[in-house]
Amino acid sequence: MKVLLIKTVDTLGTPGEVVNVAAGFARNYLLPQKLAVLATKGSLKMADTLKAATIAKEKELNKAAEVLAAKIKDLTLDFSAKADENGQLFGGISEREIAAALLEKDFKIDKQQIVLEAHIKNIGEHKVQIKILGELVETITVKVEAKA
Repeated sequence: MKVLLIKTVDTLGTPGEVVNVAAGFARNYLLPQKLAVLATKGSLKMADTLKAATIAKEKELNKAAEVLAAKIKDLTLDFSAKADENGQLFGGISEREIAAALLEKDFKIDKQQIVLEAHIKNIGEHKVQIKILGELVETITVKVEAKA
């Protein structure tokens, strides 16, 4: 079944694209969620408008992401946590705590954008990657000190 995407669908494409999908997927997911419409002559006229709007929106998002990346580039976050004599934290610093610290510094970063292989469990300096937008990734420093 051919459908015209209205919104971006990760596995299919971007707005304005005509894609061929299984009829059940279209009927049960894409159409009810208003992510796509049936590809008819009338809806295909709308495709160019959707593509142009998507390109303009992407340019705007890319500019905003580059500005954010430049601001966040050399950022250092300081944390204080209880640790044992070996420098092992009793808890851990997770994506949630890092996102909250970034929000305090007026950076609106979602916890899903923070890339940690595992929660930070040791005192010291740690490099943490932030996925700003798509392939744009910046690295910040997280310093963890033992709480007195």
